[in-house]
Amino acid sequence: MSYRTLLTEYPVGARRRVLLAVVVLALFISAFEGQLAPVLPLLLDDLGMSLKTYGLITAASLIFGALAGYLGGELADRVGRVRILVPFMFLSAAACLFMATADSVGHFALARIVLAFVEGVAVAGTQPLIRDFTPRMGRAQAFAFWSWGSVGANFFAAAVASATLGVFGNQWRSQLFIMAGAALVGAVVIALTLRDLAPEVRRAVRLTEHEAHTVEVPQGTKGLRLLLARRAFWTHVLAMSFLYVLLATMNAYAQTMLVQQFGVSVRAASAMTMVFWLSNLALSLVFARLSDRTQRRKAFMVGGGVAAAVFLGAFLALMGRGNEASTSVVVVLFVGIGVALAATFGPWMASFSEHVEEVHPDIQGRAFGLNHLLNRTFILATVLFAPRVVEATGGWERWMTIAWVATVLFAITAALVPGVTGRHSRTGADAEAVAQPAS
Repeated sequence: MSYRTLLTEYPVGARRRVLLAVVVLALFISAFEGQLAPVLPLLLDDLGMSLKTYGLITAASLIFGALAGYLGGELADRVGRVRILVPFMFLSAAACLFMATADSVGHFALARIVLAFVEGVAVAGTQPLIRDFTPRMGRAQAFAFWSWGSVGANFFAAAVASATLGVFGNQWRSQLFIMAGAALVGAVVIALTLRDLAPEVRRAVRLTEHEAHTVEVPQGTKGLRLLLARRAFWTHVLAMSFLYVLLATMNAYAQTMLVQQFGVSVRAASAMTMVFWLSNLALSLVFARLSDRTQRRKAFMVGGGVAAAVFLGAFLALMGRGNEASTSVVVVLFVGIGVALAATFGPWMASFSEHVEEVHPDIQGRAFGLNHLLNRTFILATVLFAPRVVEATGGWERWMTIAWVATVLFAITAALVPGVTGRHSRTGADAEAVAQPAS
């Protein structure tokens, strides 16, 4: 099999972009699997399960997925990114089929947890692969495309369900069979296409496809002890963990918040949320490209965080007006938050990977795995506590104040991120020539 061999030369041009596209495909398929929101009412009715029970099962799957992400990062560094990704992609297809056969709440809960664990291990290798196949001149853009995989899967799942549910008699299991088929096809494509870089190639820190520098690789341990004592590592991880309070709130409760706080219809709230995410996705590529051209990361993280805090503060002030608030102003502020957040993610991912590779190029998996574990802890806390705070206070203002404080903490913590040693600046036409998008 091709994934058992190593690339002894750094891929360039179209070949490198194809490899990046396949990595994004792997994340997309993993995110597509288990997207049950479009068929959740059908599933609950069929299994006789309450929404509260489903929430507890989802929380448990988040915990196992977070632990799997950390374990997967360790395995990706020790065994190889592709050597872990390929078999676990096949296992995820099997886990989808296992869930499709669920005939009881217990069976469904077990299947959900197994799928979350398998996907967590599989996805852990995708971020290090983005780093491996992307020079610094295009890295923020590549990670911006990587983020499209998970968000795009939400839209795709809704579209597939809308187009196929009627064909299969409105059976929720039909969607899982489709997911399993997609996972199987994707696993075959990944197995035939992706290959790990040879260690000596992976350890080169590349500015462009043709220009690289080496770092002094520490002898002996390659574990997280190399990172835990470094301020750059913790400032990155804590900053993104703070930001995930707002991101998780928007992802899980945006529509509900708009309906309950401003009295808009469910349809209007869904449209406003869709515009929020679409503007975030589109502008993320613009900001990532600017970050790559200027080779500046912290400026975008801090600037985006400050702008998000300003828009969120205005949005929070508007929440006090409730149904009397202007819908157009709500939309403008909502989209403003999404655009501001778009400036942060790609540059943050690029900056994090660059700091880690300056410490040791072989511990990207461990670094992203620990970051994944801590980020998911904040997401889990958000998903569990937000409804309780809203219920206790009778509205969303108190919880969104917490989200605003977390966003401010993101901007402050991002400002403490040190510069990257070994970075060489290029701007203008030279950067334009070497900065290539991921697909």
